[in-house]
Amino acid sequence: LTTFDPTGKLGQVERAMEAASMGTPIVAIINEKSNEILMAAPQILPSVFMLDDGTARFSSVAPHIAMAHSGISADGRVLIAAAQRLAVEHAYTFEEVIPIDLLLEEMSLLLQEYTMKPGSRPFGSTLLVAHLPPPAVSGSDPNQKPQLFRINPSGSVTLLEDGIAVINGKISDDTMSKLKDLSQSSTSTSSTKTTTDDDLQQQLCDILQESIAPKVFGKMDTETVQLPSCTLGASFSSQKGLRIQRY
Repeated sequence: LTTFDPTGKLGQVERAMEAASMGTPIVAIINEKSNEILMAAPQILPSVFMLDDGTARFSSVAPHIAMAHSGISADGRVLIAAAQRLAVEHAYTFEEVIPIDLLLEEMSLLLQEYTMKPGSRPFGSTLLVAHLPPPAVSGSDPNQKPQLFRINPSGSVTLLEDGIAVINGKISDDTMSKLKDLSQSSTSTSSTKTTTDDDLQQQLCDILQESIAPKVFGKMDTETVQLPSCTLGASFSSQKGLRIQRY
């Protein structure tokens, strides 16, 4: 049971936050020109004979909501499954996609419940929620834009207003400038220069590999440490849904 110590802190919650901060970094941006959300996360496998570690970094919760998790993988899988169950039950009961506000509220309550539930511990995982507004319907706001949210193990929900999210990674001002430039890039099909969605995704993966991941994992000597690694890139759009690629 989580109890206050003499300093007023919640020990279990702080340890859960520490466990979540030791997960793999995740970076995400909102492409303002194409109304698309791009995400990327590294994947380092324990053996050269493995192609995947069995844990999906990015998952689709609803047609307009995708999630990523970092921290303790088992906890992340439980939280993703709970979010997907909420979305399915809401769609079955009300015959509509679950509103983002309701999903965030329910997930926040779930995480907060486990900070005080007897015989349990808080979840050691941080969630990144990507939201694309569904097609405009009667009564909806036509000016609503894509959003990124962060849910901490304590249950607190944060709207990332600048449209850039970096989970478990430290970035410099130069890296932040690159991410902002990338978020404002637009796809072009002119004969002189062609920039596709895959090009933008590749650029985001390059930024993650060169500037963010090394500060978390350190510089690995590939000659002595034969660990296969790749970068999982995800693009989330209303037209194509959630697409995941290995780079």
